[in-house]
Amino acid sequence: MKQRIALIILAFGMSLLGACAQYESKRGVEITWQEKATSQLVNGKSTRRDVLTLFGPPSQVIALDGESALYYLFEHSEGEGLILIVYNRMRIDTRYDRAIFFFDEDDVLTEFATRLYPADES
Repeated sequence: MKQRIALIILAFGMSLLGACAQYESKRGVEITWQEKATSQLVNGKSTRRDVLTLFGPPSQVIALDGESALYYLFEHSEGEGLILIVYNRMRIDTRYDRAIFFFDEDDVLTEFATRLYPADES
């Protein structure tokens, strides 16, 4: 009888060792650029100051031969997991919102590209 009670207590204790986990991480420059913001930029006319005014400080400034680039990056990760004694499972979905703006020697915008994942896209 004592063995049976000990076994039940042991099984109950082991069942408490399993757990679920959720994960969320946001890193970088949180940018809220939208089509309306980038529609204000014109290649050959807009300046570095215009971009900095619209988007704020970049994640990175890149110096190239005769030109420069402002790079914006925002990383958003979400995940979930199951943690058991013998088996563990994690699923993490990471999205990168990014934009890059190229300028000539006179700080005039020559070209740009953006990629923004919608907040509700999974």
